[in-house]
Amino acid sequence: MDYNRAEQALAFDRVLPWEGQVPACEIQADGRAFLRLAAPKAQNVSVVIMDEEYPCTRREDGVWEMELPFQTGHHYVQFKLDGAEVLTPLLPISYGYSRPYNYVELPVPEQTGESEGTEEEKHAENGQMHSNMESCGENNGENFEETFYSIKDVPHGSVRREYFYSSVTGEWESCVIYTPAAYEEETDKTFPVLYLQHGHGENETGWTTSGKLQFILDNLIAEGKAVPFAVVMCNGMVQTVTKDGRRIVDFMLLEPQLLKDVIPFVEKKFRIGGSKERRAMAGLSMGSLQTSIIGFTHPEYFCALGVFSGFVTDMMQGTELDMVDRGPGNNEHLRILDDAESFARTFPVYFRAIGDEDPYKNFFDADDKMLEARHIAHTRRIYHGIHDWNVWRQCIRDFAQMIFR
Repeated sequence: MDYNRAEQALAFDRVLPWEGQVPACEIQADGRAFLRLAAPKAQNVSVVIMDEEYPCTRREDGVWEMELPFQTGHHYVQFKLDGAEVLTPLLPISYGYSRPYNYVELPVPEQTGESEGTEEEKHAENGQMHSNMESCGENNGENFEETFYSIKDVPHGSVRREYFYSSVTGEWESCVIYTPAAYEEETDKTFPVLYLQHGHGENETGWTTSGKLQFILDNLIAEGKAVPFAVVMCNGMVQTVTKDGRRIVDFMLLEPQLLKDVIPFVEKKFRIGGSKERRAMAGLSMGSLQTSIIGFTHPEYFCALGVFSGFVTDMMQGTELDMVDRGPGNNEHLRILDDAESFARTFPVYFRAIGDEDPYKNFFDADDKMLEARHIAHTRRIYHGIHDWNVWRQCIRDFAQMIFR
């Protein structure tokens, strides 16, 4: 059942080692996982994981190996040979850290999504904040084969890549679109659509390579836990050229590009969206801030918003993460929060979630206090994990079950 755990954009089947090479990732019976690379002429080999460099040990046969510091889940990994970062074709390739990047996908126990520990619910009249706090942990059972993002024997939707000319950038751009299995069968129906964004350093392919979005939704829809809906994924790292000819990223350009180019293009070509009631928006990390800014500023477009490992208040403009030479954002998008009752009517589903060990959790906590002070009703969940796909997969799994009901 775990054969295609490493399914990726470039190869569905595993890439088999050729003569002189060895499998890049081996999992032992006790659960320990090792990365291996045959490089007999290299003087030094290491692996970079989360900005930390781990040295490899050279065996007598010229194979370098290291034991991974984890045994489950999705993790970006980068080999370094004699100081140079290299991709190996023997590991799946995704897109992270603003470039193609290797990753490993290790087996995990089935995550049920049911809360463990304390659940705190605050209910009050006059629109006081409703905080459904859940600590969603891993099932400690022995089923390491199927997860909620596994490929299962259910009807599968389609993933396609589309190309459109952007009036905002003056260049051709691309987006990735998921349509549920029912889209091909119910040809007279217009389906709801979720506009879903990735994080900083990633692109429009992230949710279907690292995120396994298509399999999560296929499974939820087949189980009757989510209604069939489409998903449009754009590149939120919108590139532009400065006056002096430098190519940079301006993440704030997603707003005009989404509204002027993407939505008109996809909703004309596909039977999706067409009204506020049939549109939602969500994103992770940088994409969550884009969701907050765009969703709050243009509430007439969306009926639901999802903020994954993310931000309501603008913490990005004017920082080292922003390539545009500008000051801090003015947070004008937060004005919509001044009327809690109106906000609740505008966004019947407003979802925020993060990992309990996320390095950005202080921003999430600050937004908690701000939203509570303004009595903003929403669903809030805390998962066990950090700032990575292991958490974001759970975010989309739970958010998908709430929207378009």
